[in-house]
Amino acid sequence: MTLVILGETLSYLRINGIWPKKGHELNPGKWFYIKFILMLTSQSVILLGSSAHLVVSLQNDSSNIFLDLVILIGEVGVFYFNATYVRYEEPIAKIFTHLSNFKQFGTPPNFDQRNKKLMFWSKLYKTYIDAAIFSMGLEPFLKLKSCERENLTRKFKEICGLVVTTWVPFDINVFPLKQILYVWQVYTLLFTLKGAALISFSIMESMEHLVVRIQHLKVMLLETAETENAKLREARLLKCVEYHNDIFGVGQEMDKNFASCLFLHVLFSGALFGCIGYKVMEVASFSLLSSSLFFGWVLSLIIVSASGQHVMDEGFSVGDTAYNSKWYDRNPSFQKNIVLIITRAQRPILIHAGPFSYLSHVMVLTIFKTAYTYMTMLNATSK
Repeated sequence: MTLVILGETLSYLRINGIWPKKGHELNPGKWFYIKFILMLTSQSVILLGSSAHLVVSLQNDSSNIFLDLVILIGEVGVFYFNATYVRYEEPIAKIFTHLSNFKQFGTPPNFDQRNKKLMFWSKLYKTYIDAAIFSMGLEPFLKLKSCERENLTRKFKEICGLVVTTWVPFDINVFPLKQILYVWQVYTLLFTLKGAALISFSIMESMEHLVVRIQHLKVMLLETAETENAKLREARLLKCVEYHNDIFGVGQEMDKNFASCLFLHVLFSGALFGCIGYKVMEVASFSLLSSSLFFGWVLSLIIVSASGQHVMDEGFSVGDTAYNSKWYDRNPSFQKNIVLIITRAQRPILIHAGPFSYLSHVMVLTIFKTAYTYMTMLNATSK
C-alpha cells in the first residue's frame, strides 16, 4: 500500500539511507540494512577523531575538552538514535501504513489540510537543519586565523580549518589530506545529525496524524448521539467503539516501537545541554558548532514532547466529548456504551521515552533540570 503521510520526511530519510525505497517499506530486504551499516561505518570519522582528541587534550590539559565532550555525546546519541530507528523500521512502517489506510473508518474531515501543513513544516524543518549544518561547515574558515594565533602559545597545537576538533597520529596539514578530512566531517554531520533530526520529525508527524484520527472520532461520536434512528445510532456507536480501540492499538504500537529511539533524550539530552551550558557560561567560549547542535537538539526534543502531550490530551478529551453529547436522551443500552467509552478514555495514550519517562511537557522540564545538575557538577569539579 502506498503511504499517503510523511511524504516529504521519508523522502529525505531515503537519501540518508535510513528509510527503504518506495514499495519496500514493509520488506526492506538485507541490502537496506547492509547499506545502512556501511554508511554508519563511513560516518565514524568524527566519533573516532574526537575520542582521540579528548584523550590527548586531557594529557596536555587543553581547554577544549568540553567541546570534545559535546561532540562525543552528540555523535554517540545520533548514532544510537539512527541505528535504533532502522532496527524498528518494519513495525514503524506498519504504523505509517495503517495511518494511511482510511477504508475502515473513512478519511478524517481535515486530513488533507493537516497533511499539507505537516509537509510544509517538514520542508521548513529540513531547511533549518541544512542552514545549521552549513553554519557548522562555515565556522572553520571564520576561526582559521584565530586558531593559528592560538597555536603559537599552545603546547598542544590544533589542526586548524576543520569542522570538529580532531587528532590523527600523523601530519595532516598538507594538501589535500586536510581538505579531504574537512569534507568527510561535513558529510558525517550531514548524514548523522540531519538523519536524527528528520527521524524526530517523522515521529512527531505520525503522532499528529494519530491526533487527526482522535479528532475524527470525536466528530463521529457527536454525530452518533444526534442520530434519531435507534438501529442506525447503535451501528454508528459500535463503529465509534471499534475506532476508539483502533486508535488505542496504534498508540500502543507507537509506544512499543518509538520508546527505544526516544530513550535517547533521557540518556543524552541532559548531559549534552549541561556540557554546552557550562562551556558557554564558565569557559566563556562560543562556537557555531555547539550552538547549532544545542538548538537543533532542543527543537528535536520539543517537537516530539509537544506531540506526545497533544496525543495524551486529545485522548482524554474523547471522554469529555462523549459526556457532552446527548447521551441522556437515548436508550439505556446507548448510555451504557457511552459510559464504557468515557471510562476507556480515562486511560491515557502515552508514548514512552524508555522505561522511565513519557513524552510530555514535564519531560522537557525534567531534562533541563538534569542539564542544570550537570552544569553544577562540572562547575564544582573544575574548581
